[in-house]
Amino acid sequence: MRKFVIPLVLLVAGLTLAFAGGGGGEGAGVKNITWQVWITPNLTRAFYDEVVQAFEKKNPTIKVGIAEANAATLANADDFIKTRLAAGDVPDLWWNIGTPAAYADSGLLWKIPANDPDLKKVRNLMSSAYKGSLYSFQRSIQPLGLIFYNKALWKQAGLSATPASWADYEAACAKASAAGLTPIVTGGEWVAGMTFNTYVMPEVFHNDTTWNTDRWAGKTHFTDDVWVESTGFYKGLVGKGYFNKGALSLGYEALEQAFLGGKAVMYPMGSWFSAAEAAATKDFEVGVFFAPTKSGAAHLMQTLNFGEWAIYAKSKNPEAAYKLAKFYIMDPVYGAKALQADGLYSNLQPPLGYSMSPLQKAIMDLVPKAVTTSGMYDTNVGMQPPAGIADEYNTFGQQILAGKVTDVREALKQLDAFWDKAPKP
Repeated sequence: MRKFVIPLVLLVAGLTLAFAGGGGGEGAGVKNITWQVWITPNLTRAFYDEVVQAFEKKNPTIKVGIAEANAATLANADDFIKTRLAAGDVPDLWWNIGTPAAYADSGLLWKIPANDPDLKKVRNLMSSAYKGSLYSFQRSIQPLGLIFYNKALWKQAGLSATPASWADYEAACAKASAAGLTPIVTGGEWVAGMTFNTYVMPEVFHNDTTWNTDRWAGKTHFTDDVWVESTGFYKGLVGKGYFNKGALSLGYEALEQAFLGGKAVMYPMGSWFSAAEAAATKDFEVGVFFAPTKSGAAHLMQTLNFGEWAIYAKSKNPEAAYKLAKFYIMDPVYGAKALQADGLYSNLQPPLGYSMSPLQKAIMDLVPKAVTTSGMYDTNVGMQPPAGIADEYNTFGQQILAGKVTDVREALKQLDAFWDKAPKP
């Protein structure tokens, strides 16, 4: 299912209204801002309300209104923001946007002051720069493309060591299936694209950790052998019935609960799942390992991006919005709570700490074992991919789960066609 996307160029050209703030007019010395938050099973409205109350207590001259974008219906906040841009009712602080490059190129993002001394706390700060400017920065380290597994069902299937290679992974799936268990659980919408990427990209990007850069230069393509073979491996898992039936009808929250309810042996997802696992009531432990590669080489994928949040360039109070962003990222109490709520790891120096669950510690211990590291999905792999590529991956992932892909190389041409038409970031 494709989401309707309003081109940014049209939005910028059509913007005639300025900004609708966080409610009511501003009193003497009071600055109103609106924060577009990202609602997930981990990050609830109640959590954001708690953050806002703490922030306003420390900053009594700033009043924060909340605008909700929800992971249950959106892959990221882009469609929400684009709708608000078209209406001229634009939040000051945006969160979990998927195409920051497009917004920056359209002049919609506020540049972060380069002389801010707080920026010294951010590790690898300039890795978040875009065309020499900072519009955001990485607040966290977020491992992606992990395989979580139910240790009780793992043992029930007669499995012991976790697989690293494609061959060993397929053997584990076959054993689980022979034991009458569902080897892997996944879902529809954006999860289908994430799952496709989880099984295909470790092999592709292990062999080229700057693949996006090479794709922009015309040196690599989706129809290259490594993509065809990796996609064939994933398609084979689907074809052998190793995934749950009716996966495309399962939304993210239902998917998460299915795994926590013991409905499948394995669950491919990002590190944020560890927060839900820590809060769940269940009678089994969860383990984690890297998604397999052909040779078994460990490849880590994470959010190598130039920013998941941004500030609207036409905000009446961008400095106030920036202060809120830094509070959410850097406050020793609420910054740590935000990381813990979503199973993330601090990118500050010194890092913000929190009490980790056994699974979160296992993820942290897993990270240094990677031979290579890259982004995945719609994050940097050398360079940023074209805006909208996540939707293309989602569609392709849905096609595979639906059994509509027969000739893999031919089907992958649709991704090359999309990329070739996209403007270079």
